[in-house]
Amino acid sequence: MIFTLSRAGRRECRRNVGVDAVVYLQDRTHRAGAQTCLARILRHKNEWLWNPVLVCSHPGWLTTECGRAGIPVICEEFPSSRSIFAKLLFNMLFARKIAQRLRSLIGDTAIVHANDHLEGLLGLDLAKELQAHSAIFLRSPGMTKRDYFKYRCNEYDLIAAVGDELQSRAQTWDPARKIKLIHDGVAREEFATPKPKAIRAPDRILVIGSPLDWKGWADLTEALYLLEQEKALPPMTFDFTGQMPNAAENDLKLGRLVISKCNFIGRVEAFRDLVRTYDLVINPTRMESFGMAAIEVLAAGVPLISSRTGIIEQVQQNAEMLFPPHRPEALATALKNVVNHWAEINFETAVCQEKIKRHFLIENTIARLTSAYDQLLATAIH
Repeated sequence: MIFTLSRAGRRECRRNVGVDAVVYLQDRTHRAGAQTCLARILRHKNEWLWNPVLVCSHPGWLTTECGRAGIPVICEEFPSSRSIFAKLLFNMLFARKIAQRLRSLIGDTAIVHANDHLEGLLGLDLAKELQAHSAIFLRSPGMTKRDYFKYRCNEYDLIAAVGDELQSRAQTWDPARKIKLIHDGVAREEFATPKPKAIRAPDRILVIGSPLDWKGWADLTEALYLLEQEKALPPMTFDFTGQMPNAAENDLKLGRLVISKCNFIGRVEAFRDLVRTYDLVINPTRMESFGMAAIEVLAAGVPLISSRTGIIEQVQQNAEMLFPPHRPEALATALKNVVNHWAEINFETAVCQEKIKRHFLIENTIARLTSAYDQLLATAIH
């Protein structure tokens, strides 16, 4: 399926004639970290110099964003790339089909860029079919050395991690290669003036993340249980940005909570608008490569209690708003302190925003990516 751009989209699609395209592979298209970070790259006006094209499995939030920006999109269901049949046949057939559509849509391709290691095998096959350079982002915080080599990340011409710790880990796995560090970034228009501090601690708090166990929701509910046992928490409502997890996969043990109410509000696409309706947000995640959702909360001007994961400590240096990941008792202490000392705490949201603007704007991402692409295109195709 090839998306037909709207009339407005066609007006905005300023193809740079004479410059080969950069094709991005991203399987899933709902609004989540990898997708929102890629969307910012695709929408940025300087990225249009590379004639970006998106290849994905299904229509969704990301394809809608591309349509608004005039970015061409090809939808074709991705095969399960690591199965035996996929490795022998399906990946090659997928690459040939996509290559044919790309040639009819845009002509030549300069670079095939996989948006995470899960797109790694398909990205290499497509780059080979198109005789193009290959590039890959490393995004998943749970990626292991085994994953890195199984998805053949080491065979890419350009390998870039989006977070410092992930870049360091990958470099130890593959010391013969240079693993670049290209941080994700937010757009200037995503910032909002910090919300005026509420007179008293809120009784309604937003919890970001997803039902995946490593997002740490069970650590928060354990912290609430500990606080209830101490009788240290007033009645409060916690709104989680997702569906209630399957207890067999991520048991939140909600039956133990007596005065704390937990709501599951589902996936929300208008994230900043949602965040602005709260006076406090909690990010209980156990691991992140970058941690974009936390940065988006602070950019939206709302105080955030967060685990020390991703790049958050480069932005938020108020220890009262941070806690070690996978430590419910530490989260309980941080939450109790914020609730009990609400009036005295300086959330430093404006300071955090200035640090984000200094180090983690999308312009910085695009500049580093452009430099990496220029270096890549100066070399011969492997």
